[in-house]
Amino acid sequence: MMATPLLSINDLQVRIRANPRAQLLRGVSLSVGRGETLAVVGESGCGKSLTSLSVMGLLPDGLEKHAGTIQFDGTDLPVTDNDAMRKIRGRRIGMVFQEPMAALNPVYSIGDQVAEVIHEHETVSKAEAMARVVELLTQVQLPDPARIVHEYPHRLSGGQRQRVVIAMALACRPDLLIADEPTTALDVTVQAQIMRLLRDLQEEMGIAILLITHNLGLVAQMADRVAVMYAGSKVEEAATRELFARPRHPYTRGLLAATPRPGRRRPGEPPLTEIPGVVPSATDMLDGCRFRPRCSVAVDLCTRQDPSFADSVACHLSTREHA
Repeated sequence: MMATPLLSINDLQVRIRANPRAQLLRGVSLSVGRGETLAVVGESGCGKSLTSLSVMGLLPDGLEKHAGTIQFDGTDLPVTDNDAMRKIRGRRIGMVFQEPMAALNPVYSIGDQVAEVIHEHETVSKAEAMARVVELLTQVQLPDPARIVHEYPHRLSGGQRQRVVIAMALACRPDLLIADEPTTALDVTVQAQIMRLLRDLQEEMGIAILLITHNLGLVAQMADRVAVMYAGSKVEEAATRELFARPRHPYTRGLLAATPRPGRRRPGEPPLTEIPGVVPSATDMLDGCRFRPRCSVAVDLCTRQDPSFADSVACHLSTREHA
């Protein structure tokens, strides 16, 4: 019997409050087990970050969760109660946001910002908190952490700021870390260092990771399972090795084909195969499968009926093939 997941999202639906027909998340269901890494992938605008913000109770103004449940450690998360969620954010669930410079306050020192997370959840002296901060900065492999606690964000490189944000997210040893595009705007070498750091910290602390990314190379290195999202819905989910070896949804196959593979092309093959068209807008009341206008194998049924998620995929053709 499968163990109860640490995080369980069931039929999550998010819409624009002023336009209830504009569905941004359409029945998303995901789960993350203890110590596991689940990667959520897809193009910009598919709902990856919105899913993570829903878990944290940080939906932007004007949006509302109108259906579904989000459970953490077997209990419903009070995502609409900000005071209750403040006791959970940072303590039980940490989050690494997309842009480290935006996540750090430019007028406070690094030490004060990381210590604030500790003071929010634990009763410790200022000296004890600052000693913890130095330990955390050492843990995320920042050079000369005793100096960096007195520095300001603009004095650090992008990779160093990202390590500070990771230290903040891990300050109270959470059970779950949500990493939303943790390597955005970093060069390839620093990306590899950050992901290696996350993997090492996961092994050391036993945390679960929900990795939000569009970088399939990082997914191949980090994830145990992968969920593919398109236009606010989950369209495929599989173990990482299985998904890369045998992608079933046409969108998943398109994403993999669009991934750069230097030195692995056949003679005459173009360097990249793009997916034509764009992700439909939330206000587009498209009938049938929402990927249909971009799909090269769509059939008449795809124009009339939105496929349900069955047998790990939401595609009429794929579910027929495996019936």
